[in-house]
Amino acid sequence: MDKELPPAERLIGAAWLGLAAALAAVTALYFVLFWKLAFVDMPYNECGSDDCPRGMGWLIIFTPLLWVAAWFVWSRVKDEKGIRTSRPARALALVAALAVLWPGWLAFEWMRGPQMDLSGWQEPVRPTSAKPLGVWPSERSGLLVRARTDGLIAYNGEGRKGWRLPAPDGTLVCALSRTAPSDIGALAYGGPGSACGTKLVAVDLAEGRTLWTKSAPTAERVPPAVVAGTAVIVQEDALVGLDVREGTERWRVKRAPRCSIEALDGARERVLYVEQCERAMRLTAVDARTGAQAWQSPLPPTAGLEVVRVLSADPIAIRNTESVLLFDETGRQRGSVPVSGPEEDLLPAPAPWVRGDLLITPVQRGKKKQSVSAYSLTDGRRLWNRSLDGGNVLGLGPGRGNEVTVVTSKYPWTHLWRLDAGTGRPRQESAILREVPLGQRFEVFPGPPGSYVFVNMDEDGGELPPTFDVDPVRGW
Repeated sequence: MDKELPPAERLIGAAWLGLAAALAAVTALYFVLFWKLAFVDMPYNECGSDDCPRGMGWLIIFTPLLWVAAWFVWSRVKDEKGIRTSRPARALALVAALAVLWPGWLAFEWMRGPQMDLSGWQEPVRPTSAKPLGVWPSERSGLLVRARTDGLIAYNGEGRKGWRLPAPDGTLVCALSRTAPSDIGALAYGGPGSACGTKLVAVDLAEGRTLWTKSAPTAERVPPAVVAGTAVIVQEDALVGLDVREGTERWRVKRAPRCSIEALDGARERVLYVEQCERAMRLTAVDARTGAQAWQSPLPPTAGLEVVRVLSADPIAIRNTESVLLFDETGRQRGSVPVSGPEEDLLPAPAPWVRGDLLITPVQRGKKKQSVSAYSLTDGRRLWNRSLDGGNVLGLGPGRGNEVTVVTSKYPWTHLWRLDAGTGRPRQESAILREVPLGQRFEVFPGPPGSYVFVNMDEDGGELPPTFDVDPVRGW
């Protein structure tokens, strides 16, 4: 007959039994989670020192330690049959084992960090051979309008399809304005065998309707721009401003002899265009409502073939083959950022993102190391650089508040970073994107709270969804 234990010893023994059960429960939970990471999440069921599923290292440490601790505590009561067979002690052990699972799970969520998974997507739109051209975010409706050669398709913030505006029969969309202020964008149509820009169209993005269509041949290389209620196009002999709501001509600026317009953009009430006149190039600003010239500034000569892009119209930033040139409101050059500098080179893709007075761009340091840097658009100073764990930068985009969204890839994982635009500091640990159908070219936008919307821009023959959204993972 077993000796009856005093009440105090029975209570202590029951506590030891409950602790052993709690430690054993967390050990079992972590073993199952480790198995899931190793045989479900890990590509090819193998990994090195820096590419294992996040959280696995912690589990390798804690799981055996918890097992040893559970065995040590169990050894204190395993010979006390009166405690092991006591119903109150068993009930306490069961309650302890169940109660500790939730804190154990929360600890695992901390170990693995933020995770995001696919929550919705759109099936490819036929014909799948149509080429994606760009994306317009709608300010009023919150829609994302994806432009393809066969027309426009709008999606809401959760990736659901809205309106569709097909290209007229026998035509293709060949160019569109970079921005759509006040929810009005301009696009050009052309025939399969004709030059781009035989027709110009203004589209209301909130309602998905055509405001007007005009036969106005435009320069094939230079897309239209929409600035301060004016649709601006480059024609063979002039720069022309049209009322964006009615299509009537507002002004016309004759092009100088032996000069060609290479780039066009604008912001607020200022239209900017870059002209090449034989071997010299110049930047000109005109009033968006009247066409009156505000100023004109020469661009410094560069070696080799000149390629010019307007990265920002407010503040003004012009990229050529050698540097990003910065100008003030009067056209005076006030700084530059070298494309190839002593510490880093500006990457041509993905496209940089401008927020306020900051140019946030992917850069290359050394042969393989990519990172993100922010430069001041007022004087060209580099304000910060963030390596983001050494991953390759796949895309940049707007975030919530004063954030910039950066998507990186470090085999075999894809990460989404939320950086403070002013300092470059991560707002939290990067979120791992789980098996998302992401193309090589894409745009990313913040969706409903906590989620993000991706718009694929690859010519993929219908293999990838045109748009999809990701949400934080709830569960394992």
